[in-house]
Amino acid sequence: MSSIHLVERLGNVHCVDKEKQEWESGYWVFNEETAQQLVGGHIYLHRGQDKPSHFGGKIIAFHVHPSGTEAGRIVFRFHAAIECKGVIAGREGWGNEKKIVW
Repeated sequence: MSSIHLVERLGNVHCVDKEKQEWESGYWVFNEETAQQLVGGHIYLHRGQDKPSHFGGKIIAFHVHPSGTEAGRIVFRFHAAIECKGVIAGREGWGNEKKIVW
């Protein structure tokens, strides 16, 4: 199963449905094809590449932000999952503060 590890330092994570534990994290630089391939996989948010994840979950959807300075950037929607907390991504494979595991 695919997963994405992201260094999230700006606080661009918010709850969109508390009952369903659905969250969104954005404004990531990805092409839509890659974002689509990550749906169904896991997202892990880290404070640094060498830090364990502090939040994450199963990606259920994404959308492209329509306007402003973040126009064209990807926003992932995910179900929060406790098993996505405390995960270490390892040193290899990072680029531009993201690591995709296929």
